[in-house]
Amino acid sequence: MSQVYLLRHAKAVWPSPGQKDFDRALDSAGIESATVLGEEMKRAGLQPDVVICSTAVRARQTLEHIGVKPPFILETLEKLYSGTADNYLTAIRMAGLEHENASSVMLVGHNPMMEDVAMALAGRGDPPAHPVFAAGFPTAGLAVINFDRPLAEIRPGTGTLSTFLSPSEHL
Repeated sequence: MSQVYLLRHAKAVWPSPGQKDFDRALDSAGIESATVLGEEMKRAGLQPDVVICSTAVRARQTLEHIGVKPPFILETLEKLYSGTADNYLTAIRMAGLEHENASSVMLVGHNPMMEDVAMALAGRGDPPAHPVFAAGFPTAGLAVINFDRPLAEIRPGTGTLSTFLSPSEHL
């Protein structure tokens, strides 16, 4: 069995005049949400083998504040910021090819790609299994999707949404 964790970055500040979207940092609510999410992940025993994070500031800060501790392999990928949902799926498969012993990968990225990938992958069961997910993929939301095949062989519609955490509900 393999697992894919899809984490949308936490809430970020609005851009200042002249500031690039890429450089937006987390705001105080985003920092708090990411911290709460990290605590929820720890309680639930959610620990990915590989983490692939967008290079955008708010994504890297989200990863920092959830406090997932090694051992895991960390990679950054610009295409999680500027790419499409297909880039997210390719990143999952490549993680499976490059890290054959890994059974789980977490992508830290952005909407609308995060929501598109989650909906495409979680084809079995009764998705969406969480009412907030039905209304969109919230900031600091984490979907965990289970597969009965290795990461390198994951295909759309073959996963089951097992967990959806949204710390913003508790703040």
